Amino acid sequence: MILKRIALKRGSAVGAGAILVALGLAGLSGCKTVEEGVAERGDEILAHYGDFISDPSDLPVVELDWETALSMLDSNLVMRNAAEEIIKAEVSVRRVFWDLVPQLTVQGIYSDAVTELTNFDVDNLNANVNAVFSIPGLVQLRMDYYAAMLATYGARQQYEMTYRGEVVNLYALFRQTSRNRAQQVAESLQASDPSFGGTDRRELEFSRKQRDRELWLGISAALGDYSKNWKLVPVGLPERDYLNDPPAWDDPEEVGKLFITLEALELESARLRELGIKFQYWPKMSMRLYSPSVYLVSGGDRSGFEFDADDIRFETSVRMRLDTDLQIRDQLREARRSSSLLRQKLYEDAQDRAKKLADARAALAMADRRMRQLAARRKMLADMPAATSYDAFEQNRAERIELINQTVSLEQETDGLVALLWIADESRWWVTDAQEIPAD
Repeated sequence: MILKRIALKRGSAVGAGAILVALGLAGLSGCKTVEEGVAERGDEILAHYGDFISDPSDLPVVELDWETALSMLDSNLVMRNAAEEIIKAEVSVRRVFWDLVPQLTVQGIYSDAVTELTNFDVDNLNANVNAVFSIPGLVQLRMDYYAAMLATYGARQQYEMTYRGEVVNLYALFRQTSRNRAQQVAESLQASDPSFGGTDRRELEFSRKQRDRELWLGISAALGDYSKNWKLVPVGLPERDYLNDPPAWDDPEEVGKLFITLEALELESARLRELGIKFQYWPKMSMRLYSPSVYLVSGGDRSGFEFDADDIRFETSVRMRLDTDLQIRDQLREARRSSSLLRQKLYEDAQDRAKKLADARAALAMADRRMRQLAARRKMLADMPAATSYDAFEQNRAERIELINQTVSLEQETDGLVALLWIADESRWWVTDAQEIPAD
C-alpha cells in the first residue's frame, strides 16, 4: 500500500523508479520492515535481561587483590574506548600514505532495448577497469601527516589520563570496601539496642544491600565484567602519604606535567587549524596519473589489457583562490579569536588546578589532625573500665557508633583529596602491564 501511494503521488515514471529503489532496498535489508529489524535487536537485549537484574549474591564469589584487579582495568568500557581512539588515530596516519595507492574503478554497462531485456546479448555488454593515481602536493602531504601524528600523540596522552582516572577509581572502590565493613560494625552496635525494632532492622538490612549492590556495580564497571560477585581484598594497596612524603609541588615535571601536555596539544591543534586556513591563500598544485582502461570489454569483444606506457597521461594543475569575498579572512579571524579564548581558558584552568591542589594539601593536613583526634578518642574509650550501669553502657555504645561514623566520613573525604593529588603527581605513575595499549 505504501508503494502504491508513492506511485499515485509521483506519477507513473517516478513511481516506477521509487518502486524499483524500494524493492532494491528491501532486498538489501533482507526483506524486513523497520519494526522487524528493531524487534530482532530488542530480542538480543532481552536475551541478557536476566543478567541485568540479577542479585550479586546469586553470582559466584571471586576475591580480588589490588594487583589482580589492576591488571583487569583494560577490559572496561572506558579504557577500551580510549584504546579505540588510539587505533583510529594510527589508522589515519597510515591512511595518509594509503591514499597514494592507485584507485581502481570497475564499471559494467549493459544497454539494450526494453523489449529485448529477456534476450541477453553479449554484444550489448561493455566493461572496463580504470586506474587513477592522485598525488597530493608536498606541503599538503606534510600537513596531513603532521595532523595525523598530532592526533595519535594526543590520543595516547588522553589514554594515559584515562588510565590514571580508572586506577584512582579502583583505589576508591577498595577503600569503600573497608568503609562498608566499618559501617556494618556501627550498624551492628546500633541494632544491639533492645529497643531496636524489627522495622528498624529491616531498614538497616535494606541499606546494607543497597551499599553492597552499588559497590558491586562500581567494581563490575571498573573491571568490565558483571558475571561475578566481586569481593575486593584491601591488601597491598599503594600508600600515598602526601604529608610526610610530598613531591615538589612547584615543579611541573613532578606535578601536573600530563595536564600541561594535554593543554599544549589543544594549543597546537588550534595553531594547525589556523595554518590550514592560511594554506587556502597559497597556490595549490595537484597531480594525477591516468590512462585508458587497464582492462576493457566492449561489445562482447574481449579487448584484454590495454595498459600501455605510451598511453599514460600526466596531468598537473595549479590553482590559487583569490579571497574576493573575504571568506578566508573571516575564517582566519574567527580561528584567531577562538585560539585567544582557548589560551585564556587553559590559563584559567591551570590557575584553578593549582588552587585546588593547594587547597587539597591544606585540607589533607586538617583531616590528618582530625583523624588523630578521633584515634585518641577511640583509644580513650577502649581504655575505659567496663560500664557498671545501663546508662553508662548506652553512652559508651553511642559514642563508639558516633566515632565509627565520623571516621568513615573523614576517610571518604581524605580519599577524595588523595585522589586529586595522586592524578597530578607524576612521580607516582609508572608503566605497567595494565597500562599497555592494545595493538590493532
